Amino acid sequence: MPELIWGFLKSVSKALDLSYSGILSHHRRVAVLASKIARSLGLPEAKIALTTGSALIHDLGIRTWGDRARVHKFEVDYPYEHAVDGYRILTGGGAGKPLRTAGIRAGGEGETTTTTTTTTTTAAEPDAGGEGRGFLLAHARVILHHHDKWEGGNPSQACRDQIPIESRIVHLADRLDVLLDPAKPFNYQKREIFEVLETRRGREFDPALIDVLHDLARSDSFWFDLEPDFLAKTVEACLPGRLGARAGRDAPETEEIEARTGEIVTRVAVSAEPSLQRSSVIDILEVLARVFAEVVDRRSPYTRQHSQSVGECAFILGKHLGFDELTCRELRVAGLLHDLGKLGVSETILDKKAALTEEEMCIVKRHPYLTYQLLDEVPGFDRIRDWASFHHERLDGRGYPFGLDSSSLSTEARVIAICDVFSALSDDRPYRPGLPREQVQSILVSMAESGALDREIVDLAGRAL
Repeated sequence: MPELIWGFLKSVSKALDLSYSGILSHHRRVAVLASKIARSLGLPEAKIALTTGSALIHDLGIRTWGDRARVHKFEVDYPYEHAVDGYRILTGGGAGKPLRTAGIRAGGEGETTTTTTTTTTTAAEPDAGGEGRGFLLAHARVILHHHDKWEGGNPSQACRDQIPIESRIVHLADRLDVLLDPAKPFNYQKREIFEVLETRRGREFDPALIDVLHDLARSDSFWFDLEPDFLAKTVEACLPGRLGARAGRDAPETEEIEARTGEIVTRVAVSAEPSLQRSSVIDILEVLARVFAEVVDRRSPYTRQHSQSVGECAFILGKHLGFDELTCRELRVAGLLHDLGKLGVSETILDKKAALTEEEMCIVKRHPYLTYQLLDEVPGFDRIRDWASFHHERLDGRGYPFGLDSSSLSTEARVIAICDVFSALSDDRPYRPGLPREQVQSILVSMAESGALDREIVDLAGRAL
């Protein structure tokens, strides 16, 4: 169980760092740094696991590439919104909807400036998503506070030891990583990095963590471990033996967390005991898949429910095809994750109202390949990987990115492909409104008659969806 979940988090961590040019590795470097600091502090294995897992996905609340570029600068005017959005996504409340507001000082000392923001939504009930959801709740709290400053003045109103130790560690690791210049040897930058960090000692960063970091950084290997050539191996080495089953066990069984960002205040009761042992693998996978489907879909207003829709349609068709319950739920997971690779496509392309250029279309065609490569790293995910990443393949061999034909496409892969087309045609797009049900079915039938889609499943979709 832990191996599968670690594999999934590592895969999603890579997805969060996708760009035009490849994988930027920010989340994985932060995870390595955070794990080293946590271990040097002598924290219990549960807290090391919680710190490392949270670091792997700490910026999942960032929506656009522009937002990511802004947050990945050392000086950030207001870095809290994506932390709260990440918290909301993990706790089941979603992101991007307004909450009630309450006045709270937003300026610096002596200022009375107020700000407004609508980046959060109402919290989910404590048991939202079943037992699998509990696995993520402790990580949500770490992510919520991962930009809180040591001396206070945070929207959360937490300061010093009120900030979770895991959050303090992730914050320091995150800021160290954004200071690294990939064009220079990492160990060469040690002096100038610490000059910057020391100016924030006792104000932004926990002084004790700065001291630990000094001890770690004396070794050149500390810096070499972060280099691209060795990072994959270093990430594997830093992973604790257990994740989730003990994360948060030192915390109370239930605690009340107050989350503030700008003028927004909300409370959610959080169960800190994930009860991972009582959850089946598919329970956990469905919860994780729903979370990261939201991360993908929220990048564009035109895909807000697309992955959720594909997942549910696939589950329904699986039932009508007579698949067993487990296979139907695996189909749902594949549908939820089929567009994971779209995190590597700029929102300027996703939201473009005009026809895509040839170059832009080549970028878009990369996304199912990225989905395949990302899910290929998850142990035991072979079937789900194929079903998810073959959704643009066609029975006549004219699809992409692999050019597979009917001889290589399973019934399950054909289901996902049809559900993807069904949902895409039904939803609004930048260049057209969603199509009526009859027109959607007519297009599906036409594609089946041309040899692209499976006619029997298309006819079934016309009756079942």
